Amino acid sequence: MRWRKLGRIFVADSNSEWIHSHGILPIPRALGEFRYRIYFTPRDRQARSNISWLDIDIREPTKVLRLSKSPLLTPGALGYFDDCGAIGCWIVEHDGIEHLYYQGWNRGVTVSFYVSVGIAVRPAGDPDRPFERIGSGPILDRCMEEPVFISDPAVLIHNGKWRMWYQSGRPWMRVGDQLLPSYDIRYADSSNGRHWNLTGIKSLSFEHPGEVAIARFCPLQERDGYYQAWYSYRGNDWGYCIGFATSTDGERWTRRDDQAGIELDPDSWERSMICYPYVFDTEMGRMMLYNSGRYGEAGFGIAVLDQA
Repeated sequence: MRWRKLGRIFVADSNSEWIHSHGILPIPRALGEFRYRIYFTPRDRQARSNISWLDIDIREPTKVLRLSKSPLLTPGALGYFDDCGAIGCWIVEHDGIEHLYYQGWNRGVTVSFYVSVGIAVRPAGDPDRPFERIGSGPILDRCMEEPVFISDPAVLIHNGKWRMWYQSGRPWMRVGDQLLPSYDIRYADSSNGRHWNLTGIKSLSFEHPGEVAIARFCPLQERDGYYQAWYSYRGNDWGYCIGFATSTDGERWTRRDDQAGIELDPDSWERSMICYPYVFDTEMGRMMLYNSGRYGEAGFGIAVLDQA
């Protein structure tokens, strides 16, 4: 497997009051006739997260055709679980409704942040329409099964079952004078996409020396029924890399990071790390959106799969 990089699509670069920096977790959705809308999460001037979008033609994917003039989802009200921001994670369509799973966050006191998962919805087929929260609170938060945090969901529906892979918070670590988070990937399922059974299944855990975090798990179910996934992983002493795994059932995965087929180019716009992949199939072949820079501060780019 080898990915050929096509270039950077977008970097915020103080574009506006609310698209001031970053541009993380790109999510593509087909509009038809080679056009794709890419949802992404920038930060405003107060470093709060909101959800925006841009349009591209997949034949010339680094040329932005249209950029949102207003956010699709803004931070929640003061004191709510998402008052410091809403970070778009995954969009799934079911029964004519688009479900946006997002990560709400607050600034912490004893630790840096608190995160949990919310849902916003809208009718399918109206891509300019803002999403609306289904309620003021999260659908998944700290609990007996997940006492540290739960975040960054990926959701697929298969044979009526909703399947989720999410970041499971491990104990915070004190490194020098810093408190740093740690997280791996666990699995949940549901009959309706709102009420979830936290199975406790560890889908993807640490394997590399010094590894402390696995993020943005992007699963695909292939035509033969098998699963493939791309994700990012890092240590406290080294930045995110993109990894690859396979599975026969979608629950437990075998890591094959040496087969990911894409690496950091530190002399390019990518700078210090390559992270948060989203893999999708298009009229021009299988593509990958990915972030670069320190946790996405350099924006996001695109690559095409040249060799399976």
